[in-house]
This record gives sequence, C-alpha cells and structure tokens, in this order.
Amino acid sequence: MGFKPKDDISSRISKQQEVVFSREQFVEDVFNDEYILVVGSEVIMSKQEEPSGDVNQYILRALNSSFGSKYTDFNELVTHSGEGIDAIRNLLNSREDWSYDLNDISPELKALLETRLFRMVLTTTFDGYLETLMDHVWGKGNYRVVNIDDKQSLDAMRNALVECRDGKRYTDPTLFYIFGKAVPDEAKKFVRTDDDAIQIIEKWMQMPKEDPLLRYIRNKKLLALGCKFDNWYFRFFWYILKREISRFREGQVAFMLNTDNQTDSKLDAFLKHAKIYRHDDARAFMNDITQTLTSTEPDNPFRELILKNRKSGGVFLSYCSKDVIMASQVFFMLSRHGFNVWFDNMRLKGGDDYNHEIENAIAEAKVFIPLLSPYVAEDMQNGKTDNYYNREWQMAAQLGDKRILPLATNGYDLRSEYHTKSFEDIIGGSLSGIDLMQNDGFSRLVESLNTYLK
Repeated sequence: MGFKPKDDISSRISKQQEVVFSREQFVEDVFNDEYILVVGSEVIMSKQEEPSGDVNQYILRALNSSFGSKYTDFNELVTHSGEGIDAIRNLLNSREDWSYDLNDISPELKALLETRLFRMVLTTTFDGYLETLMDHVWGKGNYRVVNIDDKQSLDAMRNALVECRDGKRYTDPTLFYIFGKAVPDEAKKFVRTDDDAIQIIEKWMQMPKEDPLLRYIRNKKLLALGCKFDNWYFRFFWYILKREISRFREGQVAFMLNTDNQTDSKLDAFLKHAKIYRHDDARAFMNDITQTLTSTEPDNPFRELILKNRKSGGVFLSYCSKDVIMASQVFFMLSRHGFNVWFDNMRLKGGDDYNHEIENAIAEAKVFIPLLSPYVAEDMQNGKTDNYYNREWQMAAQLGDKRILPLATNGYDLRSEYHTKSFEDIIGGSLSGIDLMQNDGFSRLVESLNTYLK
C-alpha cells in the first residue's frame, strides 16, 4: 500500500508559513520610493462600468457586440474571427468608439495613484486607460510612456537611468507597457495570444543581465495588483525580473485569488510557502493602503511618519495668520491632488522650535507659495512689512533655488501698485502670479505645480 499523507500538504504549508504584512515597513519604503506598482487588467475598470472590473473583459464584450459573436477570450477571437489583432487595435485607436473616460476607471486605483507615491507603474494591459489616469494625476505630457516593443521609448528610458547613476534617483513619472501596447502601428506587438507572448518574452530575455532597465526594476520592491499567476507568460516575466525567488520576497503583493479554483488554491499555498504577502481582494487592499499612506487623522498610527515625509520637498504654503481658513482650504485641495504641502497649522507640534522648523521646511521645498489676500494688501498699503510671513518671503528669496509662485485670493490685485512695489521689493524681482478666484485659477495652479515639480 502506498504512502498517504495524513493531511493535505498545501494545507500544512498554509498553516506554517502565514505571512504578516508589515505596514510600518511598507509606509516607510513607499515614502523612500522603494516600490514599483504593477497593475493588471483585473483592477482597471469601475465595477459600475464592467461587473468583473477587468478591462480585458470590457474590451472583449465590446468586440463581441460589434461582431455579434460570443468569444470567451482574445486568443479565440484572434484565431477564429477572421479579424485578428487588427480588430482590437482598430477599436482601441478609434476616437469615435473608444473615449477612455476617466469616470470608467476603478476609483480604488484612481485614489491610489492620486497619492503620487508610485511614480513607476508597470502594466500588463495594452489599452489606454492607464494613460488617461496618468494624464489626470501628472498632467498630459508630464510623464514618460515606455513600450517594450518600441525601441525609441526603451532607449530613452535607459539613457535617463544611466544619467541618474551618480547618486541621483530616477524620478520621472513613468508608465511602462511590459507586454506591449495596441498602437496604430501594425509593426508593434502586444500580447493577446501565446505567439505574441513568446515574441515579447524573447525581447525581455535578450536584455543583458546588467541592462539599466532590468537593474533598476530588480533593485525595487514590487507591489502587484490584480496580476494573476494563472497566466504563464506573466510568471515567466516575473522570473526574468527577479531571477530568484529570494528577490521576489522583498515585495508586498496583492493578488485576486479564487480559492475555489484548484489552480489559484495551489498558488495561494505556494505564495505562503515562499513568504510572499498576498491578499485575496486587490481592490480592498488598494483602499486599505491608500488610507494608510494618506490619512493624518489622530487614529492613524503612521500619522507622524506621513507628516514627517511630507515636510521634505514639495510645496511650502506661506500665509498671514488672519488667512488661516483660506490657507487650510488651499492645503486640503492641493493635498487631495497628491501634492506634499507644508502648512504650519497642520505640521507644527507643541514643543517644536518654530523658527528652525520653518527655515528647514522652506529650504527643503521646491515651490514656495505666498498666499496674497486683502489682509496682506492692507499691511502693504500701511507700510507694515515686519510680519512673520514677510520674513518667510525673504528666506525663500534669499535661498535663490526656489520657484516662488504668488497666489492671489479674492480682493488682492496682482497688478496693483502695492503689489509691484511692496511685494516685489521684498521678493527682489517681478514674478507672474495666479489669481485663485478666476474660473481656471486652481487648475492653473495644479498645472504649474505639475510642471515645476516634474
């Protein structure tokens, strides 16, 4: 009689190798730019627009509707429809048929990317939805798009990475199509069939081990969302990136697993055995980590870490004490758009050395925003220039490496004599400003910050 184990092996592995998600380490690593986000098709669409949430199913449904067919996957469609890859390519590049509406995108993914904490995004998809989201987060033209099947974009990124070798970080917001993109150029490949996958994988395999691109990705931690491993070429791609499972263990991973499915159940056991953190609901995981990374409420145990990291770089908001309500509104609006804003009413704690904290924050900021209001105008007209906010203006001007962006509120005239004489005299030159009360005032502010902080 053959040997029969007393219980299921995968069950014993699951019990012995359960992995605990270290939130503190995760938050610290994210703020230190240690993570690359890997986005799969399953988390792209809003559930209201596509019940499965899978953008591939959404596209397949649209194609079936146009053909009057019932293909169950792209491989079947490409093989039997007679239209091949061109049907997918033509649909996704038709402005009349496909608008890539921001409102169709998963709100969970949208909120996570709006934190601006994940600058490098790898995607297994081939459509343009993530570009729509990147346009929203970073501004159109303010991020790099890389396609594994496009030599020009690949070489441009390699060159940028080589330039960053001397102690510099690669900070360009980047969207990387790791399995190709469905562009109008018919010579460009994107993965929909096994044959496509073999050709794309071949491109990854041909990269030398010390290729700047592979080296950059390999040295990062990977947060995979909605990337199921039942796909052989995705597993193979991951192997190429990490080479050995010990490197893979460094990343926190969220998978969408169906434990009723035998393949997914085996995968779940394997991931536990490899000490890889996994989650069975990527959307819930996204909501959870977005809250963890952004909330400054007193009950968030990482509040101080978030505030500490937000002080570095970004935007310094300078204001008259009488304008604290308006300054608070500007702070929250910019924070919701993902900007790191130093605002002393939200940042300073009891016992802080006020002058020291302010000086350091101004020195670290890339953009200095003086909030100009009727109260400020009144002080200028009365010749009162010994206010603390005047000292902040002088500190910023003396540093010489700051982008100073005057922001006028209702009742302050950027063309007035008091502005051109008093404000510009303190700053030491003429500066163009933004009137927040104009219809496009806030959008111009966001656009300017996107440009200055690129």
